Amino acid sequence: MTRIEFPQLETERLVLREHRLLDQEAVFSVFADEAVSRHYLVTPFTERRQAHDIVQSRIERFYTGKGIRWAITWRGEDVLLGSCGFSDWQGRQGTAELGYELARPYWNQGIMTEALQACLAYAFTVRGLLRIEAQILPENEASRRVLQKLGFQWLGLREKGGYLNGRHYDLELFALEIDRKMRKT
Repeated sequence: MTRIEFPQLETERLVLREHRLLDQEAVFSVFADEAVSRHYLVTPFTERRQAHDIVQSRIERFYTGKGIRWAITWRGEDVLLGSCGFSDWQGRQGTAELGYELARPYWNQGIMTEALQACLAYAFTVRGLLRIEAQILPENEASRRVLQKLGFQWLGLREKGGYLNGRHYDLELFALEIDRKMRKT
């Protein structure tokens, strides 16, 4: 059987590439940071095995057709800054859910907006998706700004849409549809 080739994307400053098991240490650092993990609704990582499992899951997701997650790196430097991509990949319905995280030293530099522009272009033009959804915690102002900058529309609040450590969390739902994306370009 022929192995599907993972699509590498490039922007002015970034390369979005496939995750590798060698990324585990960087992924651990990202998710061990409570400032990052609280927005992702995960308990901060305390064991390297957690990073191994998430990297392995991201690799498998693509090859099983369930989604895609790119490792975000600087162009010319293979240093992992974060990741972005899609889960709940519903090709027939033309929808997917967007997810992303960025290591704290790289916040507020336009990196995620740049990475997501490439990611969304791939989803709409190559994969033919019609709608992308994203869910964020209401207090995540930076994520809200990124989504709005990219043309996502706020759809409402999903009360108790998230769950962690015995507690329910409200989530804000955003969506971007192909016609809106086309009108923006």
